[in-house]
Amino acid sequence: MRILICHGYLLRGTGSNQYVQSLSRALCRQGHNLVVMCQEDDPGLDFVSVFMRGGSGDMGLEVVWRQETDYPGTCMVLKPEIGGLLPVYVYDNYPGFTVKEFTDLTEGELAGYVDKNRAALERVIGQFAPDAIQVNHAVMLPCIVRPVAEKEGVPYFVTVHGSEIEFTIKKDPRYLGYGAEGLTGARGVIAPSEHSAAVVREVFSHVVDVSDKTVFIAPGVDTVLFEMADRSLPESVRNLLARVEERTAGVAVGDFLGRREEEGAGGDAAGDIEREVERINANCPDWLPEPDLEKDLTALAEAGRPFLMFLGKLLETKGVQCVLPAMPLIMREHPEACLVVVGFGELRGVLQLMLEALDAGDVRRLRDLCEYGNRRYTRADSPFTPVLTFLDELAGEGTLDDYLRLCERFDLSGSVVFTGYLAPEEHQFLLPHARALLVPSLAPEAFGMVATEAMACGVVPIASYHSGLETALAPLKKAWGSNADSLLLGTREKLVFRIAAAAGEVLGMPEHTLREMGTLMRSAVEEDFSWDAVANRMVTLMGSGLET
Repeated sequence: MRILICHGYLLRGTGSNQYVQSLSRALCRQGHNLVVMCQEDDPGLDFVSVFMRGGSGDMGLEVVWRQETDYPGTCMVLKPEIGGLLPVYVYDNYPGFTVKEFTDLTEGELAGYVDKNRAALERVIGQFAPDAIQVNHAVMLPCIVRPVAEKEGVPYFVTVHGSEIEFTIKKDPRYLGYGAEGLTGARGVIAPSEHSAAVVREVFSHVVDVSDKTVFIAPGVDTVLFEMADRSLPESVRNLLARVEERTAGVAVGDFLGRREEEGAGGDAAGDIEREVERINANCPDWLPEPDLEKDLTALAEAGRPFLMFLGKLLETKGVQCVLPAMPLIMREHPEACLVVVGFGELRGVLQLMLEALDAGDVRRLRDLCEYGNRRYTRADSPFTPVLTFLDELAGEGTLDDYLRLCERFDLSGSVVFTGYLAPEEHQFLLPHARALLVPSLAPEAFGMVATEAMACGVVPIASYHSGLETALAPLKKAWGSNADSLLLGTREKLVFRIAAAAGEVLGMPEHTLREMGTLMRSAVEEDFSWDAVANRMVTLMGSGLET
């Protein structure tokens, strides 16, 4: 089958980017011929046979390079020229672009984005003649694709990822109409979880009925990339660092703000926190590893300390801010335990300041940081309140002073490693060695991919049990049975306590028990969530669309 995949962003990183890469690889493995239209500028992936750029205006397509692959299918990656503006659902840094959230676009900026993408799409469809089109996110690409696809008589299928609904459609009424227009023309709407399918039906119910064409297809997991540990931690860390060095060769990691501590010195506490956050974030740029990555991971490997891991974007919706206060409670029973935080994002500075406040036993400073976080970060309702509630509960029980003495007793700063961004090809070396993966999400997840990757590595996820995480955690329930309940975090109530209790339980388990349960989880993941199975479901859906 000839398939055109339309994606507005890259083929590396988190979420939908990794989804498109993995789906494309599986389709090529099955012998299909693809064109992936996206903004990736370095698609040097094993399944990509041709990389092309699209010129602006009437300029044609430019072949940048070709390569032989070992796949029976082919994949051409096309980067269309869309100008310097890249709209996003959640702000992120994309080098070479001016980035704005969709909700901040003017009508003129949005119209320009639509026109440039549609012109590129017309050229691609005319030359490639796809049998079907897979479009990612409910806005804006489906609306862009619809008139071109209908003119050429090509069916298209929309995969909803979730962020476009939560952070764009629900916040700006313009995009409900654009989303409805794109979904109306789609032959099928693909949801990554049953919960996500319900959200799509609910959000669009009064403008378009998509019930009859909404299909649940969970994302897959690369069970070749993510596998159980078969080498020592020091060897795995050396492999990880070698991959990072190759990826970042020639890139300098430094102060991206140019050292502006003196500017605007003084002011209120919130202003001081803001300046400190900006300073820290400037030294931890997006999409790059932390400056001390090699030193910190090498020390971790040499010490052989058992570690917990957080993997994902450092956003308030992910709940990582609730993990740090749990560490003193965890270390009370397991003093050798440490935490590895893999990811980047705007919360990096606040997390560092929280860690320093905990290390000093400074509860006033910790409260100030949480109150600042509730005002500053609003993608989840009061995202730092679980920490404030935790402190209030300790004070109410008369145990706050004991907790603060715990904070001062342990070297918390030396027990938390921030790695910055690691690509899946890099963090795959570290994840199998974690005792548990922490997924304390505060907001709905379209699908908990990181939890499923952990289980493919035989690592138990300690996770919230809602939204797409419920679907993703099926292998945990299958392997652990009723014993899984203590590993599920439930609601926000006593969240910090729950994280500490679940982590302590896993850290206290014998190695052979974790290995045995890990083997069971991996088997369940292979059975239910392989990318080959996802690609088969996708092709079957597209084939039924061709017959309609």
